[in-house]
Formats: sequence, structure tokens, C-alpha cells
Amino acid sequence: MNEQDTNAQRFSVSMLGLGYMGSALARAFLAKQHAVTVWNRTASKAEPLAEAGAQVAASVAEAIAASDVTVVCVSDYHGSDALLRTAEMAGRLKGKTLVQLTTGTPEEARYGAAWAAEHGVAYLDGAIMASPLEVGTPDGTLLYAGPQAVFDRYKPLLLSLGGNSVFVGESPGHAAALEGSLLSFLYASWIGFLHGAALCESEGMSIESYLSATLQMLTGLLTPLVTSAAEMAGQRSYASSVSSLNANTIALEHIVQFCDENGVDRALPACLAGALQRAASAGHGEKDLAAVFEIFRKKDSGGETD
Repeated sequence: MNEQDTNAQRFSVSMLGLGYMGSALARAFLAKQHAVTVWNRTASKAEPLAEAGAQVAASVAEAIAASDVTVVCVSDYHGSDALLRTAEMAGRLKGKTLVQLTTGTPEEARYGAAWAAEHGVAYLDGAIMASPLEVGTPDGTLLYAGPQAVFDRYKPLLLSLGGNSVFVGESPGHAAALEGSLLSFLYASWIGFLHGAALCESEGMSIESYLSATLQMLTGLLTPLVTSAAEMAGQRSYASSVSSLNANTIALEHIVQFCDENGVDRALPACLAGALQRAASAGHGEKDLAAVFEIFRKKDSGGETD
């Protein structure tokens, strides 16, 4: 153990939920020498953690009583509510801190924060942007929202879960919102890559050559594109100096035709072409492709876009 580890601040923390991710979180706490208590509905999942040094609670109430901080990572907020939303658990949590790392929506996070405030519980809502293997590493990314003072107080504990533990704001829904937004981009990119692989395969091209071309495009093209799109969407001004939304619609329609000719599923490019067509029908055809943001965004009574 190095001097930095020896001098690190220790916390008592209880981990509720020991699936792949919950177990990884508990192990990360143990690796930093925190006093860890664990509970899981299927008790056998706690046995490897007991061997690693964790205390095993016989009940949720016992786990909450054992620590100043309770971390929850279960399947969904309904599962979390079933564990915690009782008069007994509210009483046991009063004056303590609850860190919610269960995946959910911003509305669920706000509901959780309101419940915690009503019962005198300090609350952070978080989002894990890492795989179980990345938890506890310097590059592990976790997002947290809630009171800044609560995050600052427990930041040394939270850094045990990932060196890139980031506070994203006091609005309790912001961690879930950022997670959902990033995953929307990730899934669209990931599935788009696989669709492109299917197109290449249909022409007898290797997926390896397609991957090589994709990686070159990512480094040279994607960053400037998303940077420009963010600037335009932020300003809601979409003057095009390269190619119009109409031109990109035609390109997507050609991809749909390519799919049809080669027997490849057309649903993804057809969906994208449909979105651009809707934007064109709304008057954005000669603007930059980024103007498609206007049909995605939550509608308000704001002014006209350029």
C-alpha cells in the first residue's frame, strides 16, 4: 500500500444490489479500504465479496444501519422503491446519505430526490458510464447530480468507483439526462456501424477494410461535425456553407435504394431519411443538416430559427 492509499479518507458504505455492476462497485470500495457492507436478495451473490472482506447484511434494514452511506444499484427504480420506500427504511435512512446508481430517467431521479428530501435523507443521483471492468479504474466515468455539498463531502468515496467521477449539476435529473443523451448517440453510432458492415458484406467487402475506413473517418470527420452541429443547435442558427439538408436527404435515399438492391434491411436509413424529410417539410431544406435538431427538440414558444 503506498503512502497516498494509507492517508486516504475511509468511509462506511453499504451496497444494495450485487449484480455484475453492483458487485464491481462493492469491490472498488473494498479496494480502497472502505468499510463495506453488502446485501442482495439472492444471498449467494454476496459470498465472493465476504471472502474479499465485506460484511454481509441479512436484510436491507441491517445494511442501511451499518453505514453512513448507502449505494443502490438494482435493475430499475421500481426495484429500488420496493426496497426503500417504506416507513421503516425512511426512518433508518434519515440523517444519512443515499447514492442512487440505478439506471433510470430524469423524472425518476427527481422523484427520488423529492422523496429523500421529504424524509431527511441526503441524496445523489448518479449514472455509471463504464462497464463493470472499468469500475474502480482511473478512467472509469460516473456522473452525479444533486446538492454540491453532498457530492463534495463524499467525493473521496465516489472517486473509489472511478477516477473520472464528475458532478454535473444540482438538478437531480441531470446525471440521468446526460447518460440518456450519451447513450442515444452511442447506440445510434454503434448500430449504424453494424448496418454499414452489412452493406459492405453484401458487396463482398471485408468488415476489416470497412473498420479501417471507419476509424479514419472518426478521427478526421466526426469531431468537426459534432462540434459544428453543437454550435448551430446551441444558437439555433443553421446557415449551410457545405451541403444542405436536402442534399443529405438525397444521399440517404440512395442508401435506402442500395439496401433494396442488395437485400439488406432498409429500416435504419429509411428512418433517418424520414427525419430529414420532416425537417425539410418544416422549411429547413436549404439549411445545414444540423437543422434536423428542430424536429427532435422539445417544442416551446421560442422565436424563429435562421
